[in-house]
Order: sequence, then structure tokens, then C-alpha cells
Amino acid sequence: MLLGQNLDELADPNSDEFPEQQPDYTANATRAVKPEFLVVEGSCTHLGCAPLEDFDLRPSENWHGGFFCPCHGSRFDLAGRVYKGVPAPTNLRIPPYRFVRDDLILIGQDTGAA
Repeated sequence: MLLGQNLDELADPNSDEFPEQQPDYTANATRAVKPEFLVVEGSCTHLGCAPLEDFDLRPSENWHGGFFCPCHGSRFDLAGRVYKGVPAPTNLRIPPYRFVRDDLILIGQDTGAA
């Protein structure tokens, strides 16, 4: 299990379907350069609504924390991966980014000093 859930609940747990939506350097279990920081586009891949954070664990509802789209009910895990059976067709997109310093992220560019 990863991030407190079963991978079989996810539509594309490894981001294989649309690899262009995930830079190669984030092709890992957390979809992040540093596992403690998730950088994703805040736009649902269904119709572009803004998913809301829902980090509360609710095992009785089989919810392990993540993001919920209030417009049409799509759900994404803590790594921005889409659950099966929701309107969103793909995982949340990861933009190009890099760490300029330990405390500064540059989004939109992934080349240069790391």
C-alpha cells in the first residue's frame, strides 16, 4: 500500500496512460521531486473545477485523504492520482518545476540549478 490506500482503487496508479502529464523526474510513488511536497495543477481533469483538499482520514468511508472535486465528485489521492469510477479521466497534471533552494520552488521551469 502507498499513502494509506490500495493501488487497485486508482484508475492509473503509475501515471502510465498520459505520461506527458507527469515529468519523468516525478515518476515515483509520490509523483514528486521531494515526497514531502506535492506540486500539481489545481484543475480537475474532468471539466477544470478546483479540487478541494480533504486530508481527514475516514477509514469507515474508505477515504485515505486527498482531493475532492465539488463540481462533479471526482476524487484524487494524496499524490493527485484519480480514483476509478469518477468523472475525471486522468490524474492531476504535474507542471514542470524545480527546487531553487530547499525553501523555494520555481514552477514552470525544470532545468537549471536543483
